Amino acid sequence: MLNIALLNKIWLKNEEAPILVIRSSLINWLGPFLVSGLLLLGAFFLMYFLWQFGLWGLLAFSFLIVLAIFIFSRALYEHYFTGWVLTNLRLIDLYQRGFFHRETSEVVYDKIKEAYCQKAGIFSGLFGLGDVYVALAGSRVKLMLGRVRGYDRAVSEIILQQENYLANLFDGKERRAQYQLQKIKNKIGADALSRLLGD
Repeated sequence: MLNIALLNKIWLKNEEAPILVIRSSLINWLGPFLVSGLLLLGAFFLMYFLWQFGLWGLLAFSFLIVLAIFIFSRALYEHYFTGWVLTNLRLIDLYQRGFFHRETSEVVYDKIKEAYCQKAGIFSGLFGLGDVYVALAGSRVKLMLGRVRGYDRAVSEIILQQENYLANLFDGKERRAQYQLQKIKNKIGADALSRLLGD
């Protein structure tokens, strides 16, 4: 269900099929989760003290709870709609920042120079997470998705889809070339084509 919501945010072209959804771990949003938890604990720890101030204390208590819920739900929403979608034609990068700002970019596989992963940091070692990078050809731009579980599988799948895409692209160009050659042969004749090609 988590991946279906992400897939609903993209438009698939004709004959395009989703292959894999790559997501960051929830650990990327550990900071906001801790802040919201501390705010909730603080609100209930100070509840008796705050309620002694009457309406103002009740408002402060309510504000802490609402703020904690807001921070938690914002982080969860960002996690829910951030990730990469691999299709048979392209890589789509979706990045959700807050509730209302979403960035979407896409890269066709023949524009990818390399895909690789890097495992670094304490969370990577403890939880088996790694960062996935995609470097674009003819550019210094890199796409990065941090702290991915199964990062090595993600890189392998990107490379496999790139190989499949390039093979299909080559087959399509070869078929078009054969079709054009057949049209020329029909127009000028087989003997003239042989003389033209030097056979």
